Amino acid sequence: MKHDEMTCQALILKFLFEYEERTMPEEDRREFEKHVSLCPPCVTFLSTYRATGKTLKMLKPGDIPPTLADTVIAFVKARRERGK
Repeated sequence: MKHDEMTCQALILKFLFEYEERTMPEEDRREFEKHVSLCPPCVTFLSTYRATGKTLKMLKPGDIPPTLADTVIAFVKARRERGK
């Protein structure tokens, strides 16, 4: 992971799933955490991402319109496939 070769947004999006799922190699995890700890926009993004996840977990299946649920599920599946 080379921070100087990518923007913060690209960094977060590329590694967020691995980081949150704890599947990221330890050395990369330390670099990611170091960057996030020093970068206010990344801190904000990570905090918002986590809050969104907590909110979504509190919703019941009927609380989300089917088209929105399908869109979110497709997005998550696509992100997982790109991460493989």
